[in-house]
Amino acid sequence: MDGSSEWESSQPPLVAEPAPPPPESAAPESAAPPGELIPYHYRPQNEAPDPVVPRVLAEAFGGVLGGVGMGIVGLLAGASALEDFNCAADHAGLCAATVLLVAIPATFVGIPLGVQMAAESLGGRGEFLPSLAGTLLGTGAGLMYGLSAGGTGPVVTGLIVGPLLGAIVGYEISNALVRHGPLSASADGGPQVVPTVGATPRGGVFGGLSGRF
Repeated sequence: MDGSSEWESSQPPLVAEPAPPPPESAAPESAAPPGELIPYHYRPQNEAPDPVVPRVLAEAFGGVLGGVGMGIVGLLAGASALEDFNCAADHAGLCAATVLLVAIPATFVGIPLGVQMAAESLGGRGEFLPSLAGTLLGTGAGLMYGLSAGGTGPVVTGLIVGPLLGAIVGYEISNALVRHGPLSASADGGPQVVPTVGATPRGGVFGGLSGRF
């Protein structure tokens, strides 16, 4: 018994092998590189640039076409509304006023509609209502310019350039807000309003607004 106990005590104590170190965790992609306090989110290299200048030129051309086209539609709609009315010499002013009351609003709707359609063909993401608001504001600004300058020429120039320029500015502001501003998160699910034009069974023309909410 004494010999065995001496043999057991002479054996070196068993020491457990150290556990291997845990693998180093990869740094998260959003972590800031050394020397950067705030992580920078890099844009993908294949992101297409925003063609502002070609889009604005297309918006100007589309706004002119849309205003002229909707103006013609308004004239036809006003004339069809007066087909059963005798526009004699005594009622010529009333007939002209009725046609203009239909044609002028149609023109103001056609300008932002043409701007929106032309801009969307070049990647624009603006909306119709801001462009329509810009058209109305541009009309007021153009009218004020014409009246302050005096004469028929400045008034006509202001009423032509003002609505078109206002529609373009309104659309570009909404486009910038949708792309980079607070409206970018809800651009796909927000309300959308689009003008509609059609023909009646009797040959007349009707127009309105259709929306998705």
